Amino acid sequence: MAIQNIELLEKLKQTLDLEVTYPPVLIAVSFFIFQSVDNSLPVLTMLIIAAAKMAIPFIVYVLIKEKKFGWILSLLVFIVIPSVIIYFIIRESIFSKYFLLIPFIIFFFYCLLLKNSVRDWLAEAQAREEREEMKSESAKLKLDE
Repeated sequence: MAIQNIELLEKLKQTLDLEVTYPPVLIAVSFFIFQSVDNSLPVLTMLIIAAAKMAIPFIVYVLIKEKKFGWILSLLVFIVIPSVIIYFIIRESIFSKYFLLIPFIIFFFYCLLLKNSVRDWLAEAQAREEREEMKSESAKLKLDE
């Protein structure tokens, strides 16, 4: 399937680079070093998770534009639905802070996989573009002969 908008995919790749790099490190620092006394998630951790998940609408927008509906479905099944279930059902549990991290960890791996796929999509588009250029050049050379 041909890529619709290379510039949009480049922006998605940059966003995913940030999603894969910074939030996990910040979560680890805030979770292990700044853990609050009352055994709840530090506010900083919650803010980092919220900021990381703010990229979801942009990710969905790009995936819709590129008609990658399998990726959208997996985002819903593995990240959005578990996040809602965990937030509303398990939030009163003693271990709720750990369960709240599960969707974030899955989101991290989702972003990692999507980042690799986007890189492959861009490489495919570039190779297709180069092949078209080579075809046009060879056709031009044949006409000149």
